[in-house]
Amino acid sequence: MSVSKPAAIQTAASKTYTSKPASYKSFYRQRVWVGYICILPAILGIFLFTIGPMLYSLYLSFTDWNILTDAKWIGLANYTNIFTQDLFFYNSLKATAIYSVGAVAASMIYAFIIALFLNQNIKGRSLFRAIFFIPSIIPVLASSILWTWLYDVDFGVINHILGWFGIEKQLWIGSPQTSVMSLIILAVWGSGNVIVIFLAGLQDVPQHLHEAVEIDGGNWWHKLRAVTIPLMTPIIFYNVILGLVNSFTTFTQAYTMTKGGPEDSTLFYAFFIHREAFEHQSMGYACALAWILFVIISLLTYLLFKSSSGWVHYEGGKS
Repeated sequence: MSVSKPAAIQTAASKTYTSKPASYKSFYRQRVWVGYICILPAILGIFLFTIGPMLYSLYLSFTDWNILTDAKWIGLANYTNIFTQDLFFYNSLKATAIYSVGAVAASMIYAFIIALFLNQNIKGRSLFRAIFFIPSIIPVLASSILWTWLYDVDFGVINHILGWFGIEKQLWIGSPQTSVMSLIILAVWGSGNVIVIFLAGLQDVPQHLHEAVEIDGGNWWHKLRAVTIPLMTPIIFYNVILGLVNSFTTFTQAYTMTKGGPEDSTLFYAFFIHREAFEHQSMGYACALAWILFVIISLLTYLLFKSSSGWVHYEGGKS
């Protein structure tokens, strides 16, 4: 024989049970709407200042537009001209590729070595860290002007120092053989931010692994090769991605120091786009060049991510 609860108690219990989900859903909706309102400025900024201009530039890449007149639809004519008739396109790609490979490789090696040095317990370590980081916070335009003076053939400090050792004056940015190398040196000098990122990664390398290598009779090279470099591969991968994107979009150095010369040796792709857009007034053609650059960078980034599974090792064991 079961004893039933009073009807009033059952009714109150059923109301309590049904009212909780309704109030929770209402509270959840309010929080969702508050969240959307908070991120609305960022979303609008992305659409208005990033996605919108990108889509408009994609449209302009199929037009003939010189800013002063209305855009005229010409289909794939810009892209056809780029790949079949424009020799400057291939020259700029070649110059950009040479610079990017050299700048990224040299900057990674330099920054990693300096980070290893700054990670040691040496006297004045904080001062050295500041000295190596300062070049990265100097505006690119200011550093470009500074190095233009340093590279001066007759009055530059670099040629003056080389003269102490009996080395003849070099043309540096005035010669097609040394112009790209000169800009690579500038890129290496300004890689202080890469040093800081490497230094942060080195400080997270577990010391007990180094001690284990020492117990097994290993020296500094074994610790570097078996412990430090494998654990630093995610940081190396990150820096390579950023360095690749930055080097392929290098503009200020070439514009300020060489104007794309001599003999188009520093006609970097971004400078080439600028020249077509603002000097030749071919805005539609420049938009087509920009979208080709976007595809190239996206493809290279994708290939780097695909290759990372073979050489990037994460602490959790997944690569």
